[in-house]
Amino acid sequence: MAIESITLLGSSSGRNAGDAALIGAIMDSIDETLGRKIRYEIPTINPRYIREEYANNTVPIGMMPYHASIKMLGLPTWRSINRTDLTLIFDAILFDRSLYNPLFNFLWSISKMLPAAKRKGKQIGYFNVGGGPVNTEAGKRILKDLSEHIDFITSRDPASERIFKEIGVENPRRLVTADAAVGLTPASAEEIAPIFQKIGLDPKQEIFAINVNRYIDTWADDGSRESIGIDKFTDVYAQSLDHIAEKLQVPILFVNTQHHDIEISEKIVAKMKQHTPTKFVNNKDYNHAKIKAVLGQCDLLFGMRLHANILASSAMCPIIGLAYQPKVDFYFESLGIPEYSLSFDHFTVDEVTAFLLKGWEDRHKLRGVLDDMIPKLQARAHSSAQFVKAIDEGGDLDEVLARLQRDNP
Repeated sequence: MAIESITLLGSSSGRNAGDAALIGAIMDSIDETLGRKIRYEIPTINPRYIREEYANNTVPIGMMPYHASIKMLGLPTWRSINRTDLTLIFDAILFDRSLYNPLFNFLWSISKMLPAAKRKGKQIGYFNVGGGPVNTEAGKRILKDLSEHIDFITSRDPASERIFKEIGVENPRRLVTADAAVGLTPASAEEIAPIFQKIGLDPKQEIFAINVNRYIDTWADDGSRESIGIDKFTDVYAQSLDHIAEKLQVPILFVNTQHHDIEISEKIVAKMKQHTPTKFVNNKDYNHAKIKAVLGQCDLLFGMRLHANILASSAMCPIIGLAYQPKVDFYFESLGIPEYSLSFDHFTVDEVTAFLLKGWEDRHKLRGVLDDMIPKLQARAHSSAQFVKAIDEGGDLDEVLARLQRDNP
């Protein structure tokens, strides 16, 4: 059947530059592969963002309570799934934290709708998803049952595929690809020149970029660790950055990719020495494409959020990470540099300072890794659209899987 419309199910509020980047990259990849622009229905609490920030043919589907919806659980999403030709789940919404709270967790919500839609003949795919974390028996059961109803599964890293194996998913049509955001086209140098002018930095100078996350370590490991708390986190961070700035004589640029991370960045800076040069850029003021372009002008990112690391590295900015969640480790593993992702077990002033200095010293080597790995990850991420093309042309999905497995062993 010819595909005219697709429902995209994932995080789509516009508050997270990584999620926004995923949406744009997925639509661009599919449109390019099909050779035409199709319509994308995107359930969201922020219709304006979806309507205004993309050049694709987007139709925001409101999912506020006055739309008869509790976030994704409700009539708007159900009707969209049944109205369009294909539904794609993207991002990392397949986890079981607060499993039965539809205001926070989408796994339970889509598990109530998608199997019913599948029984009605609708086609469904996982598109470069992150699997898990799932730590409860109920979460594992729900994710397994849902995954058996999916027409094709592409996951963004080997660790996600391991999770599908561990919970016993039997669906054989699975392929490890890469995160879709690696394929996002950044804004041009001309578009971001006013940003650097506004913050008083020359993009030609060396810049140490920082990305923090207000979750600190509450998601680290399996989420069961006792948190160090915001006071210790900001103390250690501020002191470490003071040491770095003094040692390297470079400005520190905080790049926030989620609205609610701005406050914790400001708390860190408030604890830093007054002479340490710090600047701010955030995704309240600039969209995902501009954030990626800004990161691409930096010389090293110490990033917490997964997609801050992905946007930076795919713009060829070397990265080192702080693993607030296992998925950060997974991305560094996919690049072949797991040693550059720091555990909270080593979050002390001395250890963080040493880690940052090592990362800066190795930034040119890390850039070489990106030069080699990013084109490969971009090709893998883009390959997921071949399943959509096969559905569009009435092709055999198993043949597509076999071909992609040969091309990406």
